[in-house]
Amino acid sequence: SDLEAAMRIMEDAARRQARVLREPGPAALVRQLGENGIDLELGFWVEDPQLGLGALRSGLLRDILQGFRANGIEIAQPKRETRMSGAPRSS
Repeated sequence: SDLEAAMRIMEDAARRQARVLREPGPAALVRQLGENGIDLELGFWVEDPQLGLGALRSGLLRDILQGFRANGIEIAQPKRETRMSGAPRSS
């Protein structure tokens, strides 16, 4: 299913990052069923957190996004509806 594929893509992307520890390995979890989709969470450990996580997070998210696109997995976008009341009618 798309859910299992998405979780596998996330875990595989984390494993490709040199700073992510192999043991314990990365784990993707279903965090909650959201209004517009399923919220997933990726947990992983790094040996050197003092180096910061910005570059690691960026590379990881780019890799995940590329994996999602390659597998036809879309990221849910919020749907908004706009209603206008009291607007003048066109003639």
